[in-house]
Amino acid sequence: MKNLQETMKQLQKASESLSKLGFDPDHPWKALSQMGQVLDTNFWENIATLNKQAAQKTAAAASPTVPPVKKRKKKTKEKPMRFVQEDDSHFSPVSDIFQSEQMLIVSCELPGFDRDSLEITLFDQRWLEVKGAIKASEHQGLRTQGERSYGPFYRKLALPVPVSSKGMRAQYQDGLLEIYLMRGRAANERKTTFKASL
Repeated sequence: MKNLQETMKQLQKASESLSKLGFDPDHPWKALSQMGQVLDTNFWENIATLNKQAAQKTAAAASPTVPPVKKRKKKTKEKPMRFVQEDDSHFSPVSDIFQSEQMLIVSCELPGFDRDSLEITLFDQRWLEVKGAIKASEHQGLRTQGERSYGPFYRKLALPVPVSSKGMRAQYQDGLLEIYLMRGRAANERKTTFKASL
């Protein structure tokens, strides 16, 4: 609430200052320079903070429903990829799934993630969960524009075919995390957690 009041006061002051700006036809860029001084980095950081708080409150108000995972009968037709995001406070990386006759490759965009935080879990040979954290920039306090996501990430993917945890491996290169899984079923394999050392 304090941030909201401060930002509203700053917005009011900025509005008053902008209304007092004069336009000189001989020096049109001077008005833009004055606007830049009024709408400084502090102003935009407060607006970004308010935007983030509003998004968090909206996400908290909407209760995400996750469908229960039921055992399915064997089907010959393969289902398309689905993903479930259980928690809106976590970043969900963009992912692709590739498959050959022998293996499945899950590729996630994770530039700058903390390699020690990676945890991969395989459930019932059909669900893959990827967790970890993306490190904040060392220049975080100097940021004037923010589009990248930092902090914990989470992604749960429904795999198109059953896979085995045997031989599971991960590789990280050029901002892409690739998880290699062998196709096929293994007896009594319900849940396997894998901490990759990349």
